Amino acid sequence: MTPNPAATTDEPHSVRTQALLCLALFAAAYTAQTVSPVMLFYTIDLRLSTTDLTLFFTVYAAGLMLAFLIGGPRSDRHGRKAVVLPSAGLLLLAVLALMGATVGGKPMILAARFIQGVASGAIFTVGTVWLREMAGTRNATRASMLASGVMAFGFAIGPFVSGVLVQWLPWPRLLSFMIALAMVGGAILILRALPETLTEGRASRVQIGLPPGTATGFFCYLIPCGLLVYTFTMLSLIAFPIQLGKAGFAQIYFILGLSALIVQGFAALATLWAMRLGPTQAGWIAGLCGAIGCALGYLSVQPGGWLWVLPASAAIGLANGLSMASGVAVSDRLAPAGQRGALISMFYVVVYLGYSSPTLLSLIWGKQTMERGDTLIVLGAFALAMTVVITTVGRRAIRSHPANAPANHATAAATSSDA
Repeated sequence: MTPNPAATTDEPHSVRTQALLCLALFAAAYTAQTVSPVMLFYTIDLRLSTTDLTLFFTVYAAGLMLAFLIGGPRSDRHGRKAVVLPSAGLLLLAVLALMGATVGGKPMILAARFIQGVASGAIFTVGTVWLREMAGTRNATRASMLASGVMAFGFAIGPFVSGVLVQWLPWPRLLSFMIALAMVGGAILILRALPETLTEGRASRVQIGLPPGTATGFFCYLIPCGLLVYTFTMLSLIAFPIQLGKAGFAQIYFILGLSALIVQGFAALATLWAMRLGPTQAGWIAGLCGAIGCALGYLSVQPGGWLWVLPASAAIGLANGLSMASGVAVSDRLAPAGQRGALISMFYVVVYLGYSSPTLLSLIWGKQTMERGDTLIVLGAFALAMTVVITTVGRRAIRSHPANAPANHATAAATSSDA
């Protein structure tokens, strides 16, 4: 049965309403990444392996991908608020479970991280669509990119604060999680007060998978673009601190937080840059930045080379922000209103395959993969390959899409004026 077209208002909601939703997205993003230094702390404190550390991130990514497959399409059927608000409550429970992980050990960490992934994934993907609809049709692309920027800012501040707490203050995990609990609690209060945007003519059934007519753009552009987002970012969370520790650098929790701060801070700045570049231009530049970040990262993990982690993290952050903003904007452009949640969910599934890259690479090349410098060289070559795909078949697929063909001249003019 063909779904009924979803009705959303073209009139934008107030700036205050949009700002409140941005605050809620920031809180969810802060909570998602503030646990990263604590995961490294748990790994060392509980005497777990590097592979266990990668699993803590992979099960989180699995929860995210499940949420992306179900949350976005369900929001097309039931409404944005009806998915985001209960997901925030689930996120609160996940943080509480992580606080007790010293007692429950590895099984509790894995379960809590999976639940956190499910909750966060629903908030990220549906929240982005919700903000886009609050902004109205004319401001849709900018709102999508703004959502990416706000979340990148949360991803930046969370691990930096946690890294400082874990490295130098008492009760490292409790302090980090107490701040996260306060953030999520505030987000729940905000979300309860926000209006629904999808009110009439909702899809007659939940649509999971690619909307009709989007397959070519998805496989040729969104997949390579999505893989650029977190594949290199994970180096700052796992490979950099572990390899720097082996090279004699002692402050590994702090360097994890600082590296993540730089990565996500530059990702937020890259979102603003992407608005000027335009979606398709931002995609291939992201690939080049990823390759540069891997090359600089290889220098950083050599003995005495830790300062190179700063420019390496900056380049990786640019790759993250440009590719995320590009993919979200292109997803918004390809799909009709009633199926935006479905397509952006599929894009986010690809994004978080990259988040699972440490475990996948460890399965392919062995348990010590994240502890070897040559892994960074291989990932740099992968970034260049994705750049070639995006600049050739990817851009052609976007330009030839029926939804874009009539508006190509207008889009080009708008991109030119922005630049």
